[in-house]
Amino acid sequence: MVNLISTASGTRRAAALLIVALAMIALTACGSSSGGDVEQPTATSTVGPTPVVESSTAQVALASTDLSVGPNRLAFGLVDLQSGPIRDADVLISTFFLGGGRQEGPIQTALALWRNWPVGQAGVYTANFDFAQPGAWGVVASFVDSSGTTRTVSAGIDVKAESSTPAIGGIPPKSVTKLASDFDDLHAITSDPEPDPELYATTVADALEAGKPLLLTFSTPAFCQSATCGPQLDVVKELKSVYGDRANFIHVEVYDNPTEIEGDLSNARLVQAMIDWGLPTEPWTFIMDAEGKVAAKFEAFVTKDELEQALTTVLQ
Repeated sequence: MVNLISTASGTRRAAALLIVALAMIALTACGSSSGGDVEQPTATSTVGPTPVVESSTAQVALASTDLSVGPNRLAFGLVDLQSGPIRDADVLISTFFLGGGRQEGPIQTALALWRNWPVGQAGVYTANFDFAQPGAWGVVASFVDSSGTTRTVSAGIDVKAESSTPAIGGIPPKSVTKLASDFDDLHAITSDPEPDPELYATTVADALEAGKPLLLTFSTPAFCQSATCGPQLDVVKELKSVYGDRANFIHVEVYDNPTEIEGDLSNARLVQAMIDWGLPTEPWTFIMDAEGKVAAKFEAFVTKDELEQALTTVLQ
């Protein structure tokens, strides 16, 4: 059994390494990747995979920064410290509660699915979990490597009592965002090189009171740290072309002054809505139901399949 209590403190000490590892996943273009996604399974309270080899040369690189009590989409990468990112493996991931100096679990186990990112051959694994209480938790991922050996890796995670970003089931801030009708040039309010005026036709505040579902994405195509903001906005535009008569679609540019940045983010000012919504990273995408409540939220790039599945749920 993996000792997750000691792993948790070790993972916190290695936070910088995990950030570097995640950057490798986002930017590297070697290795292999698979085709489309399949439906995300729900985690179940079953006994996790039996560890065969606890790997000392691989790490879990967490891509989720806002985990809290309740439902969560956990996104992560697997990185071999010698050969680089591990893509498209069959991964089982289990959660353990580490509060009070004891290890409880596995609490839930799920199949983690590989999600292709449109950047080289990058991507992350995702799994859905429901954390019952705040505090120190751990995850153990089991996968089969290229030699046929089953390996396990672990990481500690902190689960907050309340989400920093708008919570599932809650009413998010009614931010007054910029409208296309107030500007002669859309590039004053978005860094999208080919902006769609319809994505800036209504404010977030008005859309939340419109009595219809809302898909809202925060991204900055020209200044995105992961290079996925532009592709994310393309996915939103594609879904709008199909569901635009049944839901509102809004893009909020991360920065308030995109035309003044000139390639130097030290010149950038965050748009007020990013602050209102407590967003620590970009991109973020939210889906609200017809009552204006958060039905789903996604940190970092979210595939069309995941987003469409969540959107059609609130359209039913």
